[in-house]
Amino acid sequence: MFESRLPGHNGGFFLELNGRLKQIADLVPHCRTLADVGTDHGYIPIYCASHGICDSALAMDINPMPLRSAQNNIIKYCLQDKIGVRLSDGLQALSADEADVIVIAGMGGLLMRDILSQGDAVIGNDTLLILQPMLAVRELREYLYSNGFDICDEYVCREQDKFYNIITARRGEGAHDDCDIIVGRNLRQNSPDTFAAYVDYRLRVLGKIANGMKKSAQSSAHEIDAVENELKIFEKARDMQ
Repeated sequence: MFESRLPGHNGGFFLELNGRLKQIADLVPHCRTLADVGTDHGYIPIYCASHGICDSALAMDINPMPLRSAQNNIIKYCLQDKIGVRLSDGLQALSADEADVIVIAGMGGLLMRDILSQGDAVIGNDTLLILQPMLAVRELREYLYSNGFDICDEYVCREQDKFYNIITARRGEGAHDDCDIIVGRNLRQNSPDTFAAYVDYRLRVLGKIANGMKKSAQSSAHEIDAVENELKIFEKARDMQ
């Protein structure tokens, strides 16, 4: 994250992003209202509002302290007329169809699954979800496909030695296969510069997990088979040209 010296909204300065946050922001289309759930410092809504990507935005968080930080940054960039802040447990403070783009980033996939499940009623038929889970990516994909959502695309970005999956999804029933669930939808095409390194990383991680499970008396044959199946799907994705 850094500041541009170009004049921004109301004479302030543009906020510029890089890495994971920049890739998330780049996936936000021009929209009426962007809701950023778990906003932390408010960087994504600030970036999108100051660059004219969204007409208005909501910076939402379950904790008061991040909201105060976001509010201070909103004031710093003179965006009080474009960005509101809301104390919210997930999507609870959002009204139905209020946001046409919802970003949830930087938390575990299981927590995201719970947020989407509990806030299902406020997600409109045309609402775009942009999700960046830190863990349990496969479980989040399974939830989406099983609960009336279709994954449009997926991307992976790399910051130093860490990889971050970014999923875009909408309501709908779309065909999908095991590779879409285990590896990600269109990942090779969307992230050609990081795809090979990501797959190699996942193969190493899954290989270590499988070896550890085979040595453990607590691991069932079913659990071992599930991990080895994931290994095979990643190997197939790696070998496809």
